Amino acid sequence: MESLPQGVLTLAGDLASDTFRAQLSGWAMGVTSVVHNAGYAPNIAAEDTDSDFDRMVFESNVIAPLDLTRKLQPSLAQGSPGRVVSISSFATHDPFPGFRAYAASKSALESLVRSLPGETDGQVIGFNIALAAVETPALRAFADTSMVPPEAALDPDAVAAAVERLLSGEFDDRSGERFLLSVDHALPS
Repeated sequence: MESLPQGVLTLAGDLASDTFRAQLSGWAMGVTSVVHNAGYAPNIAAEDTDSDFDRMVFESNVIAPLDLTRKLQPSLAQGSPGRVVSISSFATHDPFPGFRAYAASKSALESLVRSLPGETDGQVIGFNIALAAVETPALRAFADTSMVPPEAALDPDAVAAAVERLLSGEFDDRSGERFLLSVDHALPS
């Protein structure tokens, strides 16, 4: 957290908690942009999961962003337009074994973001960034360098730069779109 720019505020908590989401939405009132970056992505074979597992994944990856966006809608609308960026995954298009609940939840999150302009009369717009592998500890927790070589993984700074461009207004006429981001795919110039 030391590397965050001056003036950036953070609030740590469990997005799966209704209580924390209420606290967070009150704390964040006044924002005109939101990035839904949280993602719970355990790699577990389908036969080793149950409906409680699926609910836990959907609570973090779909219900929390849906709830926060709804609670912050009056604040977001002050952005003329407000902007929401969801960090999604290539897994929504090409899911891989062990991540079916994660892939399904990210697909639902993309649908939420696509629906924003129609639900808010254009006062809040949104974008989806579907990421390929990003060089993070989370990636390395399930994929070693023989599975995903470092040169095949995005630098987190590239993701941050793409989010910054989407929040800048540069792509407002493309609201609702899904942008693929990988070492081979970038936002259009």
